[in-house]
Amino acid sequence: MSKGSFQGSLDRYGMALSLGCAIHCAILPVALSAMTTAGLAWLASEELEWTILIGTFLIGSTRLVQSYLQHRHPECLALFAAGLASFLCAKSQFFGFDHNEAVFMTLGGLLIAAAHFRNLRLSKTCCAPVL
Repeated sequence: MSKGSFQGSLDRYGMALSLGCAIHCAILPVALSAMTTAGLAWLASEELEWTILIGTFLIGSTRLVQSYLQHRHPECLALFAAGLASFLCAKSQFFGFDHNEAVFMTLGGLLIAAAHFRNLRLSKTCCAPVL
């Protein structure tokens, strides 16, 4: 696998993980009782949520910073930062957003997925070597 296709794969994995996060957070409040009945309560666990968030952060920060050094377009990093800020709002009780956690988590996942999508497009049109 060439370096370019591996980097494109990271964007695709990052998009998939971020979209999965958004879907998980959007559906979770509605489907919680059904998941408990079906034995899928682990999908609502705090551990799974933090695993997804950490994975999203690691893939996003690695790939998007690396790509920024290549194409020098800051909008991918701005979308990523906005997504992380949305996650922070969702997880921070002191901001008073605790009743809107699902909204902010879904928004964060969608913003980070958009950052990876935009980055994938920019990386395909850019021919500068990765530093």
